[in-house]
Amino acid sequence: MLPHIAGRPVSLVRCPEGAGRPCFFQKHANHMFPEGIGSVDIADKKGKIEPYVTLATAEALVGLAQMSVLEVHPWGSRNDDIERPDRLIFDLDPDEGLAWAVLADAAAEVRSRLKRMGLESFLKTTGGKGLHVVVPVKPEMEWPAVKEFAHQVVLDMEKANPKLYLTKMTKSARRGKIYLDYLRNERGATSVAAYSPRARKGALVSMPLSWSELKLDERPEFRITEFAEWKTRLSKDPWEKIDSMQQRLRVEG
Repeated sequence: MLPHIAGRPVSLVRCPEGAGRPCFFQKHANHMFPEGIGSVDIADKKGKIEPYVTLATAEALVGLAQMSVLEVHPWGSRNDDIERPDRLIFDLDPDEGLAWAVLADAAAEVRSRLKRMGLESFLKTTGGKGLHVVVPVKPEMEWPAVKEFAHQVVLDMEKANPKLYLTKMTKSARRGKIYLDYLRNERGATSVAAYSPRARKGALVSMPLSWSELKLDERPEFRITEFAEWKTRLSKDPWEKIDSMQQRLRVEG
């Protein structure tokens, strides 16, 4: 997990009683944290400076475990360039009744649309029922422009197939559809880190996938309790090149 959270503001889901029990969300650092867990000062919408949690070492990550942290949610930008994100997230959140094959095809469509724009993307499970398509970019545009880019991509998908795709958060309208959440791409928003467990019964993990795994017959799921069964996949990282790509967003208009 460390390369995907190091040097970024992170929000934490702490669960003192374990997965599936009451948890709380924490994004600000304090003096009670173990050694190695630091802070980065970020101004809120009103200009108030607040210390956000950040870390950069394996020891600090162990410290999070000692604090009963089950979920880690990084920003899409780094501490040294807060206002300009270097990762975009397309969050595909399907209705419970939708088949895995339908969701897999939707993720493939996002990838295809991005490829036509000259952008390579990466795939992971959310640790829930959905998928994340992640796009690494050079940190050149500020949050509003990046959010608008992501919004336009999902609007185009919704326009082409309104029976399947939905871009508004209206829960009552989600039946039989996939909610295309682009709001992860705004300042202060976070998304669960690759390799982070989820604070849910069974402790599913948000796992990077190869694009070929969209062809699996069943939804891939990875549980902490079954680590021995899937640990061999850690020897080959489908996200190996995510931080070495120098892609640039091109916004028309």
